[in-house]
Amino acid sequence: MTLQELVQQAASIYSNKIAVCFDDCNERPPVYYTYKTLVNAASELSDFLLSHCDFQGIREIGLYCHPGINIPSWILGILQVPAAYAPIDPDSPPALSVHFIKHCNLKYILVEKQQITKFKSSYETLLNYDTFTVEHNDLVLFRLHWKNVGVNFMLNDRKEKYKKEQMANSTSSENSSEDKSEEHMDVRSKHCLAYVLHTSGTTGTPRIVRVPHACIVPNIQHFRILFEITQEDVLFLASPLTFDPSVVEIFVALSSGASLLIVPTSVKVLPSKLAAVLFSHHRVTILQATPTLLRRFGSQLIKSAVLSASTSLRVLALGGEAFPSLAVLKSWREVGNRTQIFNIYGITEVSSWATFYRIPEKSLNSTFKCELPVQLGFPLLGTVVEVRDTNGFRIQEGNGQVFLGGRNRVCFLDGEMTVPLGTMRATGDFATVKDGELYFLGRKDSQIKRHGKRLNIELVQQSILSPSEDSLEVPDESLFLRSGGDSFKSVRLLNEIETLVGTSVPGLLEVILSRSILEIYNHTLHTVFPGEDLTFSKTCATKRKFSDINQEETSGKPLHQKSVMPLNLDNERNAFMALSRGSQILSLNTTRFLTKLGHCPSAYSSDLTSQTNIQKVKSLHPPALTGKSEDSTWVERTEDGSPVTGAEAVGLHVRWRSDTGKCVDASPLVVIPADDKPSATVYIGSHSHRMMAIDLYSGKVKWQQILGDRIESSACVSKCGNFIVVGCYNGLVYVLKSNNGEKYWMFTTEDAVKSSATVDPTTGLLYFGSHDQHAYALDIYEKKCVWKLKCGGAIFSSPCLNLIPHHLYFATLGGLLLAVNPATGTRVWKHSCGKPLFSSPQCCLQYVCIGCVDGNLLCFTHFGEQVWQFSTSEPIFSSPCTSISEQEIFFGSHDCFIYCCSMEGHLQWKFETTSRVYSTPFAFHNRNRSNEMLLATASTDGKLWILESKSGQLQSVFELPGEVFSSPVVWESMLIIGCRNNYVYCLDLLGSNEK
Repeated sequence: MTLQELVQQAASIYSNKIAVCFDDCNERPPVYYTYKTLVNAASELSDFLLSHCDFQGIREIGLYCHPGINIPSWILGILQVPAAYAPIDPDSPPALSVHFIKHCNLKYILVEKQQITKFKSSYETLLNYDTFTVEHNDLVLFRLHWKNVGVNFMLNDRKEKYKKEQMANSTSSENSSEDKSEEHMDVRSKHCLAYVLHTSGTTGTPRIVRVPHACIVPNIQHFRILFEITQEDVLFLASPLTFDPSVVEIFVALSSGASLLIVPTSVKVLPSKLAAVLFSHHRVTILQATPTLLRRFGSQLIKSAVLSASTSLRVLALGGEAFPSLAVLKSWREVGNRTQIFNIYGITEVSSWATFYRIPEKSLNSTFKCELPVQLGFPLLGTVVEVRDTNGFRIQEGNGQVFLGGRNRVCFLDGEMTVPLGTMRATGDFATVKDGELYFLGRKDSQIKRHGKRLNIELVQQSILSPSEDSLEVPDESLFLRSGGDSFKSVRLLNEIETLVGTSVPGLLEVILSRSILEIYNHTLHTVFPGEDLTFSKTCATKRKFSDINQEETSGKPLHQKSVMPLNLDNERNAFMALSRGSQILSLNTTRFLTKLGHCPSAYSSDLTSQTNIQKVKSLHPPALTGKSEDSTWVERTEDGSPVTGAEAVGLHVRWRSDTGKCVDASPLVVIPADDKPSATVYIGSHSHRMMAIDLYSGKVKWQQILGDRIESSACVSKCGNFIVVGCYNGLVYVLKSNNGEKYWMFTTEDAVKSSATVDPTTGLLYFGSHDQHAYALDIYEKKCVWKLKCGGAIFSSPCLNLIPHHLYFATLGGLLLAVNPATGTRVWKHSCGKPLFSSPQCCLQYVCIGCVDGNLLCFTHFGEQVWQFSTSEPIFSSPCTSISEQEIFFGSHDCFIYCCSMEGHLQWKFETTSRVYSTPFAFHNRNRSNEMLLATASTDGKLWILESKSGQLQSVFELPGEVFSSPVVWESMLIIGCRNNYVYCLDLLGSNEK
């Protein structure tokens, strides 16, 4: 029996029933496929593949796609060839995917049409594929030609292994009559394989696992019986295709006449939205998940939606990590809840699950407090579970390592060509057998004793994984930020780990934000237990390597100081204005243009600087002042979000939105040409690796360029206006032509670049920071690094340039605020703030201000003297923004408030939003009342807030359908902002007479 045969049997009975539902949760209605549509689409794909694929050896086809309505039919189509499908995640680091593709020796890859540009950009320098490709509906078939010596070596090595296996089998058959009867499974058998995956690499380099139908089908059959699946059930595809529990989710549903629900990955990281989709809109009845995914809903939402008395959920199966205690489970359940809860356990090398245990109803309903662990339970169909001691002997009582297998429950690892039936695999997991019951203990060496105290390393691992884990098992080589983490969660994770180990862990925050999960884990252990060999595998956690930039390591020594504006490239400067977050305005040759439009140029305007005599700021020595936010009154938000009575109401209406493919955390850059205002352009990047140029007025995409990795850095425009500069997670800074997106130059750093660049309007130099702990000055016209300065900490935020005195300010995650000479890169002064600085510094005539994770807004003179600090009750990630008059400063805090302080550090007002404020505010003129200034900002729950800047009175509130970490930019009557639902939005600001 094969997986496709199970589905075909169900389709013959339930042909007109809904098989698959895809809901993008974005205003459009869900899309449905019946079983008849599903099998017909699969058959068409099978016919297409048979006519274009010439298989030799192992029959495998790569599948490169995002979650969508077609996933089941694509998988089924590949299986019917027959061939095994090898899922490739478009969001995985290309290097990891290339390792997988090469070691599988994939000859064919099906690529989703929407991902073609990304696929070519990510792999064009690593793979040789036909320029001639074949299309089929929403797919494109690529045929790979391996010219790499390493691949030929792997093929030869595989052949050599096969010869050795044959010789070993021959020898054993001569020596033992018992061995004569030993049967093997052969990976090259036409109908053998179902799918190919790789492990997470916890014990070394990720291993390739080829899974036969005979291994996975018993799982499907047993879970159908165990969960009592019927055609009325709805199962959720919680796991990515690269995680083998997805096979269980797909085929348990489609072999039973049930329905499979699929949603975009971006929705899975929004707990409240996901809960509504699963349990209100689609009434999901079966959920297989990790305990971490469940925890992300939060105890209140779990109790009110997931495990409520009226929930649609019949079965909750938790696996992939340590099972919650009974006490925790009880606290999650609402009185009257009847959901069956299962503990399931398994490893990828014996795909997918091996054991199950249903928590007895009496245990869940018992009022007796019980902290005992939950047992692993009983073997699934066809599975053999053994606990062995250090000598390899099976034990009936006591502790040992878990081994898994069974006659047909075997997979092929790496280059294995044949495997004896009944092979048992070591799991690396330890368990105890007590009175015939099996209890999970943890991984090898997870218990260590120090100073009389015992610490379970599993707890450290859980702490590391919990804040970042999506609905999948997070591979240890994954980056925290690629696994659902963000800057908010990084601080929370830091606090959790330090609380767990009982001491501070220097440098941990920077490791969290730039290294792999395994490196976070190892850094913690080495700091807390120095000198002890506690490190897990180092081979799978090597720091990302970037090409050598071949530049002199200086401590401020300039490498290049000549003029940076060559006439041959910029003999006619463009007159334009650029707006970016925090009301920052860069204007070049546009003074008349600005005056005509009624905009006040900032200190960044080169025209203004050349025409205005600004006196140097004298050194100030006032006593430090401290403001307390709780001592002041605040402006209450209205219950329904309606405008406050007496205020000039402002309405918000979506003008356009543009799909970027993934979350948009970057903030927009808006560039308005002086001679052609209607051609104004929005530049913004996203997690999809895509940099886009969008027409401000129409929302039409002018161009898009796929970069090498995720983009969180906001774009910057060059002095001449001909280039857009943006940083990337792969450590590169890209210089793109602003008119067509063509790559002009790429500069390499040694770690991710999340800092947004700043341009010097007097010299044209571009400044930015990197997670490699360096600040850089680039001459993009000469394509050179002018200077490079080590800053004593990773740089997350964006630098701020002050013209008089000519200082460049950088902030580090090590808590340092540095003033640097922009021309030479030498340090002028530095101040240690004690805690990480995610906020970007903001300059005004007299001061430079910055927010800190300790909840303080700090104010300094340009000579490094602290003038005052203002305290909020939670961390500040929002960057400060000054009013046009520079009399007030605005910022947000984790405590859900937006604050307005005077330049003396006194609270003017504070406004309570509905969630944390990460966004940087933007101050602008009210077009309906020219003497009134408004303030735009956003809270992370997706709400946009328009306030009157003098009083803090609410003018309008608008909710976007996703979390918001981007900051707004306002031009004329349009507000532009990115959203984590994958879209960038442009909203019209309407006066009361325009609604």
